[in-house]
Amino acid sequence: MARRKIVVAMMMHETNTFSPLPTTIESFRPLAGDAALEEFGDTNTQLGGFLHVAREIGAEVVVPLAAGAHPSGYVERAAYEDMCDAIVGAIRSGCDAAFLALHGAMVAEHVDDGEGELLRRIRAVAPRLPIAVGLDFHAHMTAPMVANATVITGYRIYPHVDMGETGERAARTLVRALNGDVAPVMVWGSRPMMTSTLVHAPSRQPMKDVVDLALAAEASGAVLNASVFGGFPHADVPHLACAAVIVCDRRPDVGRALLDRMLGLAWARRAAFLYTGAPLASQIAHART
Repeated sequence: MARRKIVVAMMMHETNTFSPLPTTIESFRPLAGDAALEEFGDTNTQLGGFLHVAREIGAEVVVPLAAGAHPSGYVERAAYEDMCDAIVGAIRSGCDAAFLALHGAMVAEHVDDGEGELLRRIRAVAPRLPIAVGLDFHAHMTAPMVANATVITGYRIYPHVDMGETGERAARTLVRALNGDVAPVMVWGSRPMMTSTLVHAPSRQPMKDVVDLALAAEASGAVLNASVFGGFPHADVPHLACAAVIVCDRRPDVGRALLDRMLGLAWARRAAFLYTGAPLASQIAHART
């Protein structure tokens, strides 16, 4: 078998649209090539997980961009365009697959779905390219993201300590697809609810039971991958919601049933996803005990 060529890239930002501080290209500290490999190889990051799987299969790796910035305001138009051009340009040059480490909550000055637009541009130059995408738990899931990717997985632990594992989950499913062992089909959905970051941690109720359904289904092999996304409420975008994505092998029936069960449970608990703080005096008293 010929050695596969895989484009591995990272473009990550959790955009707080209420912040007055724009996010410049310098904020992303963009790297490429050997510098990116040295910085992110063997790290617990999505990019590190993707690189690990690429090495396992002996692939030729091209890293046109490794860029991530801390949460802040809108990504400047020029920064967004430069980063997209780097990734799309590498894919246009030819490859067998792409592993993309994204966040899922990037909002640029001129684009409110940063990841969906990137993937749309990739599809325009590589209509049939297998694409694996890793996302943060606080992603805003959109139809363009799902329509233009092959496999999507998301973090399932908060604080996020499963970043490398998330990249590996997405990459391994895509490798199985490249080998002809599976044929990924994704189903997804959302509910119009804003879940507070202070109460939607996957390890605690009310979200724990929802995430556990995903964990169990993926562990059992009923589906290839299953991910829940709590969303990032510090963004004024129309697609802010609680969402889930299921990656199925050929038949989406099991995935749709799982999706409905997960999102139905989240919706039934929607009131519990609102944060209600106790009076300050009682919080201080509690802290002193």
